Amino acid sequence: MIKVIAFDLVGVLVSEKMIKLTSDEEKIERLFGPNKSDNEFILLSKEKIGNKPVLDIATNIIYKLYKVRQENIIEQIKEKYPNIKIVIATNHISLIKKYIENNFKLIDDIIISADIGMIKPNSDFYKYILNKLNIESSELLFLDDNQNNINGANNIGINTIKVEKNMDLFCEIDKFIKNIETREI
Repeated sequence: MIKVIAFDLVGVLVSEKMIKLTSDEEKIERLFGPNKSDNEFILLSKEKIGNKPVLDIATNIIYKLYKVRQENIIEQIKEKYPNIKIVIATNHISLIKKYIENNFKLIDDIIISADIGMIKPNSDFYKYILNKLNIESSELLFLDDNQNNINGANNIGINTIKVEKNMDLFCEIDKFIKNIETREI
């Protein structure tokens, strides 16, 4: 039985708009991914752009670049499966938390690599989710667009859906949960 659905953020719940970033923005945006801490991100960013206001630039990029892929996806899931918790689990800097809270109102938890000092696809990232939510790997459904992250989750027995560009997330989740329920009967 699935008790928690964990979504990656970029490429799953949000896509990147086709916009032109400044040179400094491009350099910083490339560093958003696998950060074990915000300090690591800031230091790497300062190496790339000097002593400019890294956090202000990063915040601006987040709001300028990202757009929600499927409006109301969380609401749809909560309506059909009210007992399933929804988590966003992403490799990102902690500044993304405000964006997530503003755009995904009904989520139960946010797990960000820079906050916990662990990154996907390492097993400690997934074990952190399992321990924090007090669930078994078979009770978690994890959605990501990165095959390495899917493999990392599969390696410890987590159910996964590999997200493709134009995939209808709700339909795929609903189909997966129905298949699990059928097998459990």
